[in-house]
Amino acid sequence: MEIPAIEGGKPVREHFKEYFPRISEHEKQLVLSVLESGRLASGVGVFVRKFEEKFKEFVGTRHALAVSSGTAALHTAVASLGIGVGDEVVTTPFSFVATATAILHNNAIPVFGDIELDTLNLDPETIVDKITPRTKAILVVHLAGHPAEMDEIVKIARENNLAVIEDCAQAIGSEYRGRKVGGIGDVGAFSFYQSKNMTTGEGGMVTTNSEEVYKSARLFVEHGSEERYYHVLLGWNYRMTELQAALGLGQLARIEELNRMREEIAKIYTEELESLDGDLLLLPKPKKHVKHTWHIYQVLLRLENLRVDRDRIIEAVKRENVLVLVSYPRTIYENPLFQKLDAYGHGCPWFCPFYGRRIAYKPGLAPRAELAARSVVTLPTLAGMSIEDAIDTAKALKKVLIYYRK
Repeated sequence: MEIPAIEGGKPVREHFKEYFPRISEHEKQLVLSVLESGRLASGVGVFVRKFEEKFKEFVGTRHALAVSSGTAALHTAVASLGIGVGDEVVTTPFSFVATATAILHNNAIPVFGDIELDTLNLDPETIVDKITPRTKAILVVHLAGHPAEMDEIVKIARENNLAVIEDCAQAIGSEYRGRKVGGIGDVGAFSFYQSKNMTTGEGGMVTTNSEEVYKSARLFVEHGSEERYYHVLLGWNYRMTELQAALGLGQLARIEELNRMREEIAKIYTEELESLDGDLLLLPKPKKHVKHTWHIYQVLLRLENLRVDRDRIIEAVKRENVLVLVSYPRTIYENPLFQKLDAYGHGCPWFCPFYGRRIAYKPGLAPRAELAARSVVTLPTLAGMSIEDAIDTAKALKKVLIYYRK
């Protein structure tokens, strides 16, 4: 049995290594061409529109709208459906907080279902009981690159006259029964943050097949302006820059290659850790009818078989000089924002007179999500990682878990 570095042993790696996106020479030239043109802002150049055209072709939708971030994409997606004061949206409790705050930003109320432990995605069976006369949509996340069960979710939505919003921030190129995510529901939202499968540094995209939703979304990201200095609704400036779009065009051309690299890293993790599966941890098991794009690789610890808690495991693995994360250490509703029920002051939107219901986000609301939050460990699949990096990362986790086995 190897002794972990935190207990006085020798670490797996001598030095810690950071990982950054791999930017090709072609991508650098595209960005340089924007700088040389002087046309940096959306609307004065050509790259934003080109990026939108290529992205809608890639996803297979009629429309795509480039925006400034993944959070902006989510906010716009919710707003484009007319969701607002007094409305409810059913969503997952196990995601980045922007999934739920996008609902709050439209003065609507997030209502949480629970997750499936094998995929960590929203469990369709937990949606139906959450639907009320105030429910307007289901916001589903394709977590870590694994598509949610869209057939069941869309069926529930259609039976209850609800819209379906897809949070595809971690799932660029993922497919459900041969269809790319972002084009299955009514509107999709993508993120191009630095750690995503393709990047523009910051940035996002809204996708839809609906002309009405697209027009609403475009108004929303352009200050609610139908024409210059003529504003018909309360909007935002969520426009993408030409610099972001130029980089995005180059990255999109390589997305299949970039996704294959992540898939290879995930394969290594599985091979290195499968001897511990079911005993000290639970490995991800993608369903046969999906294409997983492995934005991250998440495992659940079998804490009942370990002598220490998850935080000690994480600290010990980090001392092996490898990168390890926790996505996510608490459910969304366990954050103080949702415990205080006060987003805009005076308890709004939860205590808005147009809502009229009382809601509480208490412990036990989503037991499986709470279990995942206590036991999840996230291994990176970042661009810039090598095969050796992935092997070292898996070895470090394996070494620590075996040492702390009961």
